[in-house]
Amino acid sequence: MAQGFSPARAVWLAALKRCATLLLVILCALGSASCAVEMLISDSATRVVYAVRDGAARLRRSPSDTLVLSVAWRSWPDGCPDGYRVEWRADSDRIPGLGVICTTGRRGYATISYRDFVKVPKPLQVTKEKGEPVAIALRKLPDGSIEVVAVQ
Repeated sequence: MAQGFSPARAVWLAALKRCATLLLVILCALGSASCAVEMLISDSATRVVYAVRDGAARLRRSPSDTLVLSVAWRSWPDGCPDGYRVEWRADSDRIPGLGVICTTGRRGYATISYRDFVKVPKPLQVTKEKGEPVAIALRKLPDGSIEVVAVQ
């Protein structure tokens, strides 16, 4: 054999090379699809926030002053199996935050992580049937900050 490798060692090295190549392909796919990974490991409220975060970033770069997002609904993982209510408390409320409450059962999800990239000037709420997306309207202010102005 060339380079003094036994046939068993050559087979082992070829298999190791294939595994390393496959691992590299998987890591590249995950790196370029980090948003997809976020969506797979998050709860309902956090998925809404990810969509708003990405929409706010797009609106900041855009010459437009408004953007309406349509956030698709998923019951898995950590979502509502039936209908749901999206409830945004105003920044001025004693306890501001975003809640996603299931219309059946006792489950709900909440977060305040949106406060890093959008403001919520008034309380907003909408109830949706199973599978219906939620529409979220964003507005860019003259100072460049972004507000959530409507949910539908």
